[in-house]
Amino acid sequence: MANIEHFVAATEHTVYEIASIGKTFTATLMMMLVEAKVISLDEAIANYLDDLPLAWQSVTVKHILSHQSGIPSYTDASNYWEITRLDLSKPEILALVRDLPLKFQPGEFSAYDNTGYYLLGLMLEQITGQFYEDLLRDRIFLPLGMNATGMNNPQNIVSHRAAGYRLLNHKLINKPYYSPSVTYSAGGQLSSIADMAKWEQALNNATLLKQSTLDLMWTPHPPSQGNNWEKLKYVAGLGWWIFNYDDRRVVGHNGSILGFASNITRFIDDHITVILLCNLDKISRPDAIAKKIAGYYSPKLAKLALQPPL
Repeated sequence: MANIEHFVAATEHTVYEIASIGKTFTATLMMMLVEAKVISLDEAIANYLDDLPLAWQSVTVKHILSHQSGIPSYTDASNYWEITRLDLSKPEILALVRDLPLKFQPGEFSAYDNTGYYLLGLMLEQITGQFYEDLLRDRIFLPLGMNATGMNNPQNIVSHRAAGYRLLNHKLINKPYYSPSVTYSAGGQLSSIADMAKWEQALNNATLLKQSTLDLMWTPHPPSQGNNWEKLKYVAGLGWWIFNYDDRRVVGHNGSILGFASNITRFIDDHITVILLCNLDKISRPDAIAKKIAGYYSPKLAKLALQPPL
């Protein structure tokens, strides 16, 4: 149901908060600049962002895209949940972590990091002179006809917007308010299944980026230490996570935010993509559900559904 209180059924046009799936959009914008030779993956973000902490000066674009920057994620800050209802400025968001030490030296290890993708949004605005929201619209959504996709703003009237829910003591409740200022380029987008199908077609047809660029994004980029690809079965690419399923190429990304959960999993060798958008948070591993759905369509993938979720 898109809205339980008003008995509105969900359709392919229902609009959901997609959370961190939006990082794939941010990564695509960055790789457009790489293709245009405006920036380099190995270039320090400090070349474009002023007043960064000294410890962040050696962090590169590639470090952030592959979650190897070592910068603490602002979503792990001790007071994070206390401030999620506040409309904070971007400097106020970064202030949550800017005085903290790095978790590790850039490139040594990998740790999921929302701060890095927040910084990429600022970097995109600095380089292009456009707002991040406008970049998404002009370079991705309008060219692909993704007319229901955009940045989340609770004040906007959004046709077919889904209400978000969560379970509390086994009782379904409305999600609490969560300020969109907290998510920004780390996962503040809305979309529908119909629009995400257009996104998938663009990826499949290399519409926005060269195939060689997409292949680079979908190539494992393990850190220098602390990642056993064969054991962990997954590693970061550039804006995507790469999964090792019996030597089959599988890439994807989860999304989770108050009231919503999402997943896109692309079984590249099998030409199957599963996209899940749900208006209930903390559902049981959407990537596991994606594997099970894919197994119905391809006998080669059926055994993946029997594997435990990552």
